[in-house]
Amino acid sequence: MCTDEFFALAKAEANGWGLPGLPILAVPHPLAKRTDEECGEFAADLIGEVVDALTQDARRLETVHRQRLVPPGQRRYHSLFESDFNAPDGPDIASMPDSLTAFERVAHQRGWTDGLPVIPPTSERVDAMLGDRSAQSLIAIVEPRLGRATAHKLAANAVMAGCDPAHFPLVMAATRAMCDPVFNLKSLQSTTHPCTVMVLVAGPIVTSLGINASYNAMGQGVLANAAIGRAIRLILMNIGGASPGVLDRSTMGSPAKFSFCFAENLAASPWASWHVDNGMDADTDFVTVCGVEGPHNVNDHYGRTGREILLTIAGTLASPGANNFYLEGEPVVVLGPEHAEVIARDGFSRADVCAFLSEHAIVPAALVSPAMMEVMTERMPHHVLGGNGDGSGSDIRFITEPDDLMVLVAGGAGRHSAVIPTFGHATRAVTVPIE
Repeated sequence: MCTDEFFALAKAEANGWGLPGLPILAVPHPLAKRTDEECGEFAADLIGEVVDALTQDARRLETVHRQRLVPPGQRRYHSLFESDFNAPDGPDIASMPDSLTAFERVAHQRGWTDGLPVIPPTSERVDAMLGDRSAQSLIAIVEPRLGRATAHKLAANAVMAGCDPAHFPLVMAATRAMCDPVFNLKSLQSTTHPCTVMVLVAGPIVTSLGINASYNAMGQGVLANAAIGRAIRLILMNIGGASPGVLDRSTMGSPAKFSFCFAENLAASPWASWHVDNGMDADTDFVTVCGVEGPHNVNDHYGRTGREILLTIAGTLASPGANNFYLEGEPVVVLGPEHAEVIARDGFSRADVCAFLSEHAIVPAALVSPAMMEVMTERMPHHVLGGNGDGSGSDIRFITEPDDLMVLVAGGAGRHSAVIPTFGHATRAVTVPIE
């Protein structure tokens, strides 16, 4: 059972699990603005269909419900799902026109692109990307459509994104990481929240691939960052099925969905890398994926001490509109090197920064609506500070577990840092070695 806005997603799940006849019942979207009485009316209207779904032939029901419930604007999904390139078990090779212009037209028509031109994944280019790897080796199953990410399909998407063959081991590792159940890719791919996959790279591979960790590390301008991050997005779309407005239901979206890949600026960091501080070998290559929003800048040109700068960061972090506010999770703080230098000079370790931000990132009661205060008091009372016992007049801690914060150092010169909210507790960061 779902709302009609998510019917295509439910059908994709059913098809992916080999249950194309699974009956799916839908109610008008959204439910959040409906009264209890209206929801009761929806339930009463569906009782007969629930009985039919439990007692009738599933194949007949599948036809009935598709005709009745699939909105016309969503029918395009089914043609994509059945096309050669996108079918989970379909052929890996499809005939394409020779003309680059014609190929681009077909690629856009079939929904294979992120809206930008792509490089045609010819057999020669894909074979070069694969190297001596087995083309049909299964790397992962990509939610929500449960697409089979074989090495061949990953290579085709990496080619389209503009990757070099040297980038491919990192693309494969990031795919394995984001398909770990702990990461919860299904929810990240289909939520209305504007989240994406952030790719953090560590180890000697950062230097060998030329991954940008300094000026504009999270932006445009460097092939490795842009192409690797873009390959992940194409994999999420072409294998995972997250086409905007079809299975990807993000209300606003985010520019970070095009590409989000960077590394820590260890040359300018006062501490060891985040990976080393978490027990990993500095000489081993790793990739970490996080389910995040885009970065939000923290501008503090006037803080004279580490504490003053951290107070500004805490104030930016403590947002009542972020998922982490009422769903906890692992928010990311990326310190610019100049901020990090002052903070470390005043004796703060990375763990000290996490503890300080956990203590001082507080949302004032005046900025918390009565409805949200009720939620926080009921579900997360350990976040509520003081007040009148019923939540009124209470400030709210943004995060209570210092270990849930990920603190990194990246970027170039300038008194700027960034906070990156995440999807919440439904996703956890996953780290895997790059083989």
